[in-house]
Amino acid sequence: MNKTLKRIHEYLLEKGVKEKSITESDRSSVYLAMEIMEYAHRNQKRENSEDYANHPARVLDNYRNLVGIDPDNFFCMDEDLMCKHRVPYKGVQELCLLHDVVEDTELTFDDVRSIYVECGFEKFFDMYIGDALKRITHNKAVTYGDYIKICLDNPVSAIVKMMDLQDNLRVIDLVKLDAANVNRAREYLFFIYIINDVYHFLENVREYKKERSKAFREANI
Repeated sequence: MNKTLKRIHEYLLEKGVKEKSITESDRSSVYLAMEIMEYAHRNQKRENSEDYANHPARVLDNYRNLVGIDPDNFFCMDEDLMCKHRVPYKGVQELCLLHDVVEDTELTFDDVRSIYVECGFEKFFDMYIGDALKRITHNKAVTYGDYIKICLDNPVSAIVKMMDLQDNLRVIDLVKLDAANVNRAREYLFFIYIINDVYHFLENVREYKKERSKAFREANI
């Protein structure tokens, strides 16, 4: 077994996760990302002392709430309709969870990819996750504005960055509401505007939900 994946499994077992649940998670690209994220951020705290893992989990919730994904309802979404309305789907949930792993933990891009390869997701990772993960990993030598431009070259990294910025705007999580944090919040809101101005994610989601609701009503007449 891949050495990093083995360490992740051992960590989860120590946390009380059942071996059967771990095996089942390894068969899902999204839950595999959850495993990687929880292990990678295991000893990290945010500035307000909360567990770091709460942040990528909320980024995933932001995306799911935006597009109407209920993980317990197979019929909650229409992937073809999402594609029609240019709403990114494949790779997005995984990247929501993984977006800070390479930037802020000891795991490398190759570590993450090797885990996906081990679990049979090589093609999926290379097609839908790999490029977006590289783009959303901020090289600190690059200005934040240029970094956003890099994210914008892939709709998956763009929408995840938008969801990430949305979570970073949470006033309740700030250690203090001072001028520096207010200015940073203004900057984050500006970059959300820039991302949406390029891709029109909010408008596209609105049209997707409208058409999906209409199709659902007609199917149940």
